[in-house]
Amino acid sequence: MMVVSEFDEWRVVVYSPEVFLQGHRQFTEVKAKEHAFALVKQYFQEVNQETPTGLPEPDWRPTNPAEWLVWKV
Repeated sequence: MMVVSEFDEWRVVVYSPEVFLQGHRQFTEVKAKEHAFALVKQYFQEVNQETPTGLPEPDWRPTNPAEWLVWKV
């Protein structure tokens, strides 16, 4: 999961080799993180046809200057 600040809004992306989910833009960091986690829960619920339980809270870590994100819409 990635929550990225882009000027005055936050972008939400969930990525793995098998899936790419793009969430809605958010206007606060807290809301963006909540939205990202809710997006993952919803994905698991749709795929497994059951409500996920016991998912650990994400360990949010900032990127460092050596990491780059190229954003394409």
